[in-house]
Amino acid sequence: MKKILFTLLLVALFLPSINLSADAALVSNRTYRAEQKKEIKQDIKLIKELFATHELAANKHDVKALEHFYADNYMNNDGFDKKSYFKSIESTWKACDDLTYNTKILSINVNGDHASVYVDEIASGTITETIDSIPISGEIHSKSKGIYQLIKINGVWYISGETSLSDESSLLYGEARFTNIELQAPEQVGAGETYTVSLKVDATPNTFIVGSIDHDPVTFPSKTPQSELRALPKSQFLERLIKANSDNINEYAIASLAISKVNNVGGDNFRVYMAGLACVMKRVNVVPKNNFIKLED
Repeated sequence: MKKILFTLLLVALFLPSINLSADAALVSNRTYRAEQKKEIKQDIKLIKELFATHELAANKHDVKALEHFYADNYMNNDGFDKKSYFKSIESTWKACDDLTYNTKILSINVNGDHASVYVDEIASGTITETIDSIPISGEIHSKSKGIYQLIKINGVWYISGETSLSDESSLLYGEARFTNIELQAPEQVGAGETYTVSLKVDATPNTFIVGSIDHDPVTFPSKTPQSELRALPKSQFLERLIKANSDNINEYAIASLAISKVNNVGGDNFRVYMAGLACVMKRVNVVPKNNFIKLED
């Protein structure tokens, strides 16, 4: 009985110190969490400021200013490093000198000196090309979803990577600007996998459309697919099976269209004229084949 009493006394003796220790740890933990929350809040503010100034520089087409926001080891999910990425940007701005951007931040996740920023982005502009010695103007439209990866170096946030989740772009001339054109393709396929790309055009009955569907891996400089144009049926629907590249490179499903219209100019006389051109692209992310997965029978 004395042994039990002695044990109870010992427990009673150490309980206050244990409680004090627990209380101290609790206070310390609360202080740490409060400081961490404060730091994350400040980081989110800095990241939002980064994206605001990033958008201003992009809309001014200021390459020097834009480069400042990117880490030297930048790499996106197309395999473009900082140098090749900015070469592609300069090429784009040369072709479309009034291209403007708008970025909407959906969420920001901060993890120490690293962060992920989920965004919706849209871009639009105009472009002028010469076809058969005739200058024609077109419109560029793009909308995409992606994730920017950031790294903090000496208290400053830089863009260290980018993952494009989806991207739809179009280049439209003439009446194609006012025509509903829908391109459907999967957002992700396996390397070498066969997938379906479909094209639907809503045009007036007096419209004759020829078009093609192809795919183009993301490279720089980019290559223009050479596909034979086919007349769209009355349903104005076109479909094609595409085999994804086996080089583990992301690609775009591409539809090219030439829109002609027929007008009755009196009696049995009709005039056929080119009314518009369109190129519509949709991103298809290609997942590399993993040769190190072994399944036992």
